[in-house]
Amino acid sequence: MNKRIVFFTENDARHGFGLAGFEHHVCTSEELPALLEQFIQKSEYGLFIIDERLVTENIENWLREMEKNLDLVFVILPPPLNVEAKREDYAVRLLKKAIGYHVQLNI
Repeated sequence: MNKRIVFFTENDARHGFGLAGFEHHVCTSEELPALLEQFIQKSEYGLFIIDERLVTENIENWLREMEKNLDLVFVILPPPLNVEAKREDYAVRLLKKAIGYHVQLNI
């Protein structure tokens, strides 16, 4: 069965994914859990792509628990390039978790 993709971002990215033809919702970190709950209940959705700036540590832990228990995938999308990240880059955290070392990438 095909699953639908839905994007959740902050207001500054409100046009991009919708113009590309994806379902896209703008929200704040506070609004994200309730909005996600609405979509998780619908079986046609399977991939949730979320702007990194919306994801607090509590939300990230909640998403990982849901991935374990449900047939859903949550992807945390880095913020647009012109916006400074609020916390450590997701890719760096993922590498650190996978290999046990902090990795600094200079590109």
